Amino acid sequence: MIVKRVGIIGLGKVGTAVIQSLRKYGSLISRRTSLKIEVKGVYDVSKDKKKIASKLALPFTSSTRALINDPDIDIIVELIGGIEPARKFIMEALKKGKNVVTANKALLAKYGDQIFSLAKKKNLYVGVEASVCGAIPLIKSISEGLVACQVNKIYGILNGTTNYILYKMGKDRLSFSSILHQAQKKGIAEKDSSLDIEGLDTVNKLCILSYLCFGIWPNSEKVYTEGISKISLLDILYARQMNYRIKLLAIAKKDKNTLDLRVHPTLVSMEHPLSEVGLAYNAVYFDTQPAGQLLFYGEGAGGVPTSSSVISDIVSIGFGAKHFIRGRENITLSNIKDVKMRYYIRFMAQDNPGVLAKISKILASFSISIASVTQKERKKGKFVPIVMITHEAKEADIRKALLQIDRLSVINCPSQVIRIEDI
Repeated sequence: MIVKRVGIIGLGKVGTAVIQSLRKYGSLISRRTSLKIEVKGVYDVSKDKKKIASKLALPFTSSTRALINDPDIDIIVELIGGIEPARKFIMEALKKGKNVVTANKALLAKYGDQIFSLAKKKNLYVGVEASVCGAIPLIKSISEGLVACQVNKIYGILNGTTNYILYKMGKDRLSFSSILHQAQKKGIAEKDSSLDIEGLDTVNKLCILSYLCFGIWPNSEKVYTEGISKISLLDILYARQMNYRIKLLAIAKKDKNTLDLRVHPTLVSMEHPLSEVGLAYNAVYFDTQPAGQLLFYGEGAGGVPTSSSVISDIVSIGFGAKHFIRGRENITLSNIKDVKMRYYIRFMAQDNPGVLAKISKILASFSISIASVTQKERKKGKFVPIVMITHEAKEADIRKALLQIDRLSVINCPSQVIRIEDI
């Protein structure tokens, strides 16, 4: 029987769930793997968490150094979140020769290169399975299952909160603010939900996938990121009428030595399985060679589901897993202004003769052609929605055209623009 001793930093939802899951499934793990996992000590900055440790019969320490310097501890599990002092704890643990497991996507997005470089130098393992899509075994699938594959495209629903809000807006026909309030009451959204709804959580996860699939740690601040706070029920209903659903997507597309990375609300055809992902679930779609098209689906958050990924990393270390090496590639990040795609545009325009002609003329001046136009309401002289779907156009041209259109006295700006991905 192999014994691995663990020190856990952070007794929040995930940390507590990891301990409880080890208690509940420890014998099952041992039967399947001949591996015994012992929690040697726990730490949390809140002294109130000492009561939790006491109930679980675990030694509680008021010092992370006690865990990091303990020669009997093989693995440090960091579950406090945030950048500092989490980065400091992980770097100290690696310097002390201890393997590390973390679910900290914000930290990895900012300092992943530094952390992984030190782990490689020390010939240690950094387990990050829980950092992207919670319980879905995504990281291991990429680093092991797809090791002989080239990833061409990634489309990911990586944030359960935003997916829940968009799904419920369409299902219950309620506004963004109403559904957000419901999600906060249910604990699906945080009181301060800006990290989720503005796409920041999603872009952090996309940065991790970028390294695993393409060998580049991008600066998250340079990845185009747009959240869902401006999406209205009207847009969701119009999209549905045109056989689309709106999803907050993390997108990665590699073309030779150029990588297109972005996060934004996207119209996805109802014929694609990503459009069917409901509630707070996550899903990631890969286009690869030679494995083809793959879809991963499951719970992306929550203490209990995420604990399975943390334990999976601990078991991998128990079996002698070493640092995952992803060769650096000479890749340039593309600018979204240069990207070409189709667009959904909703104008609030005065219902008067000639208005549509004015809009069309400006679009045409930027070589933007219209695929379809929808205007269902008629209120002469009032502002009514006009929805257009364009043919493929350059982002920069769309922006320039809208600047001119929104200056028209017959337009109640700003106009709504949502990108379309033909997956």
